[in-house]
Order: sequence, then structure tokens, then C-alpha cells
Amino acid sequence: KTTLLKCLAELTPYTSGQSSLYGKSPSHFGIPTWRSRVMYVPQRPAIHPGTPMDLFNMAKKYASQKGKYFDDPVSSSIKIGMDWNLSAAHFNENWNYLSGGEMQRVSLAIALALNPEVLLLDEPTSALDPESTLLVENTLKGRTCIWITHSPQQEERVATRSLVLPRLAYNSKDEENELDSNSATEISINF
Repeated sequence: KTTLLKCLAELTPYTSGQSSLYGKSPSHFGIPTWRSRVMYVPQRPAIHPGTPMDLFNMAKKYASQKGKYFDDPVSSSIKIGMDWNLSAAHFNENWNYLSGGEMQRVSLAIALALNPEVLLLDEPTSALDPESTLLVENTLKGRTCIWITHSPQQEERVATRSLVLPRLAYNSKDEENELDSNSATEISINF
């Protein structure tokens, strides 16, 4: 599931299939521009040097962000975060001082403030409490998202369409490393 999102974001190479946005391939846009329009938000954000606001200010200067209008960063990413029970201080704190849930919300707020056309969300609320989860879900209504979740209740709340994929696991005892059909469970990818 994570690999699928990374392939859609052109972060992981793939040998078959194709991605398109408005009927145009990633190579038509150029990979950096594609990634600014189709943005991957990982389940566990990387710990970056500096603060979340440093990351946002750096990202909005990328050539792929050229031509985009950005509100004052304080009123965009921080405003989104404040809607999710974060304070402005969270955006000016070093990443390594944030909890898992704070990192998840700050990363998602930064992605939203960069205003991609499609969000690729890998379990974006997995580290959040139920109240914060609902706040994030409400903010994302009306956005185009491909959203991985393990929660049937969340799927019910956020999905307009669902794709259920089997989880595939390798059986290490099998010399040919074939897929073990007994280890499959269902995973939903919502789009």
C-alpha cells in the first residue's frame, strides 16, 4: 500500500502501469512539478533539521512551487494546525521535540498549505486521538485524496470510493519466495 502511493508520487520506480493527472503523465509535468501537484504524506514523517516552519519556507521556494500563491505562512499552515488542536509554537519547535501525533498533524498541515491538487495519504491519522482524527477528516473533505486506512469506520466517514486490496506477505520458508495466500488480509485504499 505504501509502495503504491510512492509509485503514484514518482518516488518509487515501477515497471508496469501508468499515472496521469488531467490525462498527462508525470514526465509531461516534470517530476518535481508532479510531486508538488501529487503530494505524498508518509505515515511517519521524517525528522528534518530545524523546525516545521523552516521546512515549509524552504519547500515553497522550490521551482516546482513557482506560480503558486501562498498566504502568509503563519496564516496558512499554522491556521490549519490550529484547527487541529496545535499551537503556533508547534511549527517553531524542533521536529525532534514533537510527539508522533504532533508530527503527523504538522506534516499534513504543511502539505495542505502547499496546496497540491492530489494528496497521497499513508494512514494520516494513525497517531492521532479520536477527536483530532475527526478534525483532520473534516478539513480534508472536498480535497482529492488517495487515503490508506485500516479503519472501516474511517473509510465510511471519508471515502467516496474505495479499493480493497489483499495484503500480500512472503512466506520465508518457501525457497521460491512465492506469496503465501494464507497470510492475506484486506487493506482499503480510498480515493
